Amino acid sequence: PSLSTPRAQPPPTMTPPPTPPSPSRGDGVRGGQAGTGNPMQPLLHRRCARRLGSPTSLIACLSSGLVFVFAASCLLRGVGRGGAKQIGVRLSATNRHQPAGQPLSLFPNRKVPSTFAYTPQFHQRRRHLRLPPQSAIRDSTTSIVADASSLLPPTSSSPYSRKDTQYPLWPALPLQPGSEPRITKQYEIVKGKVYGFEQKFGTLDVLVNIRMTVIVLSPSAGGGLLVYSPVAATKQCIEMIRDLEEKYGEVRHIVLPTTAVEHKVFFGPFSKNFKSSELWVAPGQWSFPLNLPLSTLGLWPRKAKVLPLDSSECDAEWLSDIDYNILKFSLGLAPFVEAAFYHKSTRSLLVTDSIIFTPSEPPEVVIDDPSALLFRAKDNARDPTPDTPEVRRKGWGKTVLFSQFLQPEKVSASLVKDYPALLRWDEGWERSWERVKDTLFVSPVVQILVFAQAPKTVMQWVDKVCEWPFDKIVPMHFKAPIPAGPREFRRAFEACIEGASPESVVDRSKGPAPTFQLPDLFSAKRYKIGLPWKELEGDFALLRNTEKSLRKTGVVRGPKGEYIKRL
Repeated sequence: PSLSTPRAQPPPTMTPPPTPPSPSRGDGVRGGQAGTGNPMQPLLHRRCARRLGSPTSLIACLSSGLVFVFAASCLLRGVGRGGAKQIGVRLSATNRHQPAGQPLSLFPNRKVPSTFAYTPQFHQRRRHLRLPPQSAIRDSTTSIVADASSLLPPTSSSPYSRKDTQYPLWPALPLQPGSEPRITKQYEIVKGKVYGFEQKFGTLDVLVNIRMTVIVLSPSAGGGLLVYSPVAATKQCIEMIRDLEEKYGEVRHIVLPTTAVEHKVFFGPFSKNFKSSELWVAPGQWSFPLNLPLSTLGLWPRKAKVLPLDSSECDAEWLSDIDYNILKFSLGLAPFVEAAFYHKSTRSLLVTDSIIFTPSEPPEVVIDDPSALLFRAKDNARDPTPDTPEVRRKGWGKTVLFSQFLQPEKVSASLVKDYPALLRWDEGWERSWERVKDTLFVSPVVQILVFAQAPKTVMQWVDKVCEWPFDKIVPMHFKAPIPAGPREFRRAFEACIEGASPESVVDRSKGPAPTFQLPDLFSAKRYKIGLPWKELEGDFALLRNTEKSLRKTGVVRGPKGEYIKRL
């Protein structure tokens, strides 16, 4: 070709501009150094890398991962109450893999002796968690045998839920059971006339029963119900009272018969549920550390009427059915007050803490959750305690000794020798329990710290109470009713205050037939009155030393000239 002929030139190529250094965002760049990002890098990877650039974010991600791992392990292991439900396993009468009544296995098609049933929810949960194949599980693990009764919490036929049995105001007196459920049990003390409502109450796993008594008033007394010494106003308890209201009429009177804090703390909250009722309190109410008016302790804007010391000066309409007598004396910083009520038609004597009867069997409200009894049954905290009736009775015996003597003689504590047990029961504690159980007596705590300061005043009150022809006693703790009359009541106080020898056995079988049905505890019609002081001298030791210290500091001091040192 000719040199003058122009030659065809290729089309110009477009050179992309140089990529500027990307900022420090984690795409191949670290510490602010320049680098080139990968345009094909997945978006999710870039976001994760960008978020992990901060140390705080890294710690948060690691914490979230640990929480997820812990939650997954709990789901797989079924930890805690109702653990079987957490992994989606439910009890049922039928199974899609096996016919009803056949043993069921934890995984599908596994023939192992188990009582679990399978539901579609479980298989969905299994796929969601990406569990290993069944063949791998079969090769790497042993057969899983689970008993539903050991993993699932015990079912109850009660129509009340856990929330219905909880008491939200428990911090006012932070004792057990606290925020845990406190079941209310209702008993018919005298058919159609007197009812008892019990809950558990205590501290340091020393749990006993506390009782509220409800009396059905006659038409001459205005009808309706009278509540003596209210308990915790749980939803379950209030609904039980509502059932009685539908049958006998509304709650018209609520009585606080003592100044003891374990009874007074429930008075205000309980009264708020019955706004049309009249409120009555024993005289001498006080509070600590500030002595506030009663209206500020849960009653405002309502006011309570104070029971006169002389019942003849009281204008209550229920006096046609009930008489009362008040024990009151100074006890140093505050007075001790207890009002005994006598229901005439049923010949029932109602008291709070002045006298008790300790049964050999634990109350039903304490058995409802026997964990405290099983713990107390241990001679050493390391000892295993199976849940059997014998172990429960053993725990109940130790519970009673703790509640009455604070520290029984056969209990020792050592932070070094017995750690972590701390408390150790020595041999021989059963002898103390044999002398205390199935006995009508004055509580040693009340006897030494209270009644020993004013024995003359106490016996004068006992003489007045014994003028009533009662044939049963209903205290606010332990067993009720107690088949006892004025003779047994006086004898218990004489053994406590006047030093009379305790009466070993009271035989009521020769007397007239009682007008009420005796509970199983008194089927033999025999029980003991009074505690043997000399035989229980070691158990009384802590209370006596405590009383000496309180008298020296002036915290406990009764009327002048009445104190008896030997008590």
